[in-house]
Amino acid sequence: MLQATNPSDKERSGESRTPAGAIPLSRRSLLKSLGVGGVSLWLGNLLAACSPPASRGSAPAAGEAAAQPVEEERVIEFMNWGAVEGTPLQAAIDAFSEATGIPVKVWPVPARYEDKMRTLLAAGTTPDVMRVNDDYVRGYTVKKQLTDLRPYIEASGLNEDDFFSFIYQFPMYEGGYWAWCLGNQPRVIFYNVDLFKEAGVELPPTEWNPNEGWTWDDFLETAQKLTKGEEQFGALVYHDTGYEQTFSINNGSPSGIYSEDGLRFTLADPEGVEAVQWCTDLTCVHNVQPTRGLLAQLNASQLFIGGKVAMVFTGSTTAIDFRNNITDFEWDIAPVPMRKKRFTEGSLIVFCIPRSAKHPDLGWQLLEWMTNQEMGELFASTRYFIPIRKSAAATLEPDGSPPNNVKLLAVANEYQTTVNFTENTERARQIYRPQLDLVYTCKESAETVLNQVRPEVEAALAGKF
Repeated sequence: MLQATNPSDKERSGESRTPAGAIPLSRRSLLKSLGVGGVSLWLGNLLAACSPPASRGSAPAAGEAAAQPVEEERVIEFMNWGAVEGTPLQAAIDAFSEATGIPVKVWPVPARYEDKMRTLLAAGTTPDVMRVNDDYVRGYTVKKQLTDLRPYIEASGLNEDDFFSFIYQFPMYEGGYWAWCLGNQPRVIFYNVDLFKEAGVELPPTEWNPNEGWTWDDFLETAQKLTKGEEQFGALVYHDTGYEQTFSINNGSPSGIYSEDGLRFTLADPEGVEAVQWCTDLTCVHNVQPTRGLLAQLNASQLFIGGKVAMVFTGSTTAIDFRNNITDFEWDIAPVPMRKKRFTEGSLIVFCIPRSAKHPDLGWQLLEWMTNQEMGELFASTRYFIPIRKSAAATLEPDGSPPNNVKLLAVANEYQTTVNFTENTERARQIYRPQLDLVYTCKESAETVLNQVRPEVEAALAGKF
């Protein structure tokens, strides 16, 4: 879904971002501050010991970088949709600069990121590396605004077998490779263990069985047992727009929100309609989910932290917020519920190198660095995201801090669904998502709303707007 997500789509992934004005953390104190115990010293040793890959030359001697001014053309400009200070991403960037002697200038854009990105791409005045919303990669690709990374990947000798295949293949299109995924923030169910025990309710499963168990019916029955009127709700699903893809796929839709050719609005097909209605009926029919009115006052994290919601569907990096703020109850994670299959939409951590980048070679060097084993272990150990490299994700282990079932996140990476089929996803969302408020507030059915907007959405997908 860091869980760093486009601010314009933050609620979709549940990502948290460093607040403006936050004091940058030292690398040694970073992991402790993120609520991950026992590995702060390891990170300090890692960064101190980092040496450049053999093909890159040697790192400058102590004090050398200060004595010899760095030429401007050796500075990598890196644009992200929020501050990176005090995060594992900053630690990885610092380690890269220490190892290579190449400074990285970060451009944080905390607001209206997509507007800024489109403007820079159109003007040809881009930085070397840009964070890109995973759902919009195809749109930028067909506009020929991104660099094809396939030559870099081939020259680097990277092997697809070393990575989660579904995520690795995500940026491929018409023979090119148009972005680079560092990892993923899979969505799972976070649950309040204490509330389950107090109600005498069986805990959710710990294993990700793709074909059976922990069904929608099981989830609803569990939510009903954990609901206490307006005092406590059993579940919260529809606040995170990632439910659209996840629950429609798990209800049997072949492709989720859109068809694989990117031209049909398949969320309006029966499987999608039923999924939207089921998730909404948790509120409108079963009264086990907070109303939209309550969500306007308190967000999902606040409700869970406050003990008002027993189960919440959200992205993995929300765990950082929970570790930092939950002190009075035990919590853990479980798989998403299924009907016909069990998949989840994660928020991919995606960066691109624009065609107008001044230093594409250096940009790739940075992206490749952030995917190596050591940096992957850093991202995994902090739960910042689950790295794309399988061997790094395999290092996820319980460390005494929640979630205890943390290894489930690596397994979830094997069962991912994405929305990278369309060229005009952003415009399509602008049409149908506001109309879904009529469903969420129990005023109209999902079938009525989705079929009413379908013609306009499909016109947008075809570029007719």
